[in-house]
Amino acid sequence: MLALWGCSSQQKIQHVPVTTTALSTSRTAPVVPPSPPILKVETSIRVPPPIEYTTWLNQGNHRVLVDSYKAFLRREQADFIVPDHQMFRSARDWQQCNYAQYEVPPQEVWATAVPTLKLLAYLYKQGVIPEVEVTSSYRSPFLNACAGGAKSSSHVKNSAIDFRIGAEQPSPQDYIQIQKTKLALCRFWQQQGQVFNMGLGIYESGQIHIDTLGYRTWGYDHSWRTSLCGEII
Repeated sequence: MLALWGCSSQQKIQHVPVTTTALSTSRTAPVVPPSPPILKVETSIRVPPPIEYTTWLNQGNHRVLVDSYKAFLRREQADFIVPDHQMFRSARDWQQCNYAQYEVPPQEVWATAVPTLKLLAYLYKQGVIPEVEVTSSYRSPFLNACAGGAKSSSHVKNSAIDFRIGAEQPSPQDYIQIQKTKLALCRFWQQQGQVFNMGLGIYESGQIHIDTLGYRTWGYDHSWRTSLCGEII
């Protein structure tokens, strides 16, 4: 499963030289973010969980932790819009790091997930993104260090979500959808990203990173210069 090891909230980009009225700071009144939608997961997204996840869920107190975390998110109106096993994945290098394949974030970082989960739901509800597969969210400090992630990664803070557009092995038609979605995400980031304090990483593959720890964007070399969002869209 692909994942983004460079995703980090340590990006120093504070702005992008985009001259568009959507990014103007001269508005006389602040933009009020729209209320996040309350979504129900479509039947088509409800795929059977992998046997590995079911096995992990039934071990120890994992089910209790999962239920507690999901109950907290439900009270915050920040439910998952993808299957549970995608949100509890640890990292691609879990085996090399002798780590668990799935993990529930510690309670002290539950609240930091809420803004990004609401943003993901809003992007989906507004048709900015299609159904996606989440490939990484929370990453423990140990696993993050073992996998080569930045020390201040937004994944460690439980504020980031990486997801893939299209299939793991995209077809030519998938590439068309991937490009359209990237452009739509850039347009959203330019026009509404400041409201959501949105960080957006656009990669050459179908992998996308979002967080809510600062208005910035980057591309394959982790600078804004390689992001599609550096152009007016």
